[in-house]
Amino acid sequence: MSKKTLTFCLILPFLATTVLLNSCGGESASESNQDTVFLASGVKYLYLERGDGPKIDSLSRVSTHINLMVAGDTVWSTYNEGEQIFEFDAKRTSLIKGFDEVVMYGREGDRILAIIPPELGYGTRGAGDDIPPNATLFFDLNMVKVGEPKIFLADVLYPVYEEGGIEEMVSHYQGLDLDTATYRYEIAEWYNLHRRMMRDEKFEDAVALWDFKLTETADLGGFFSKAQAQERLGQKEEAISTLNTGLATASDTTNADALRSYIIRLQGN
Repeated sequence: MSKKTLTFCLILPFLATTVLLNSCGGESASESNQDTVFLASGVKYLYLERGDGPKIDSLSRVSTHINLMVAGDTVWSTYNEGEQIFEFDAKRTSLIKGFDEVVMYGREGDRILAIIPPELGYGTRGAGDDIPPNATLFFDLNMVKVGEPKIFLADVLYPVYEEGGIEEMVSHYQGLDLDTATYRYEIAEWYNLHRRMMRDEKFEDAVALWDFKLTETADLGGFFSKAQAQERLGQKEEAISTLNTGLATASDTTNADALRSYIIRLQGN
């Protein structure tokens, strides 16, 4: 167990006792007492450490270390396995309501302990084997880095697509003055566009999306995504050809086995 995880385990009983005492004191929902902050929603939190870095704002990309505890047991921790980083985009990456709310009170360098009631967590459903129904969640959140808010390319392009179609969207993209200080336009944004088109069953447009983008970058995931759309259109041979082209031309073949498995499945159907 890491030092920070151990600290979290030791401080949890204190935090729970503090919250209980403050609740009995008749404080209003928005007041804080003994450094514990009570939000109107029912979320409670306190600062273990105060940072002086940038404040989290809508669309900030936040890098964190997280411990999640339920009933005194750690059910998930990024401090394990060499201190992994968990990244999310504030007000855009939808997690659970209580988490989405409390992180907006943080800034880079903060370490926050938060108690999230069941109705703002996983509710009556629970989550897997580790989080039972109606569980109160205890989060230890260490805000390692807070990036400047940026515009997400998919959020700009998809409304243009809905209004004017795929050709209008591509034309709009080509006219944008993209810079890394203003936009997030990495390949993940194109995956996002693809998912939205697939969700709306716009399979031909999803193929056209990758016909354009793959001329800019031979991305293995792009070939995989294009083949998915072709399969949904019943174009099995075209999908196999797309996957083979990806294997032959992509510079990063980290996930090449996934494409090979996809080809075998298509050939077997």
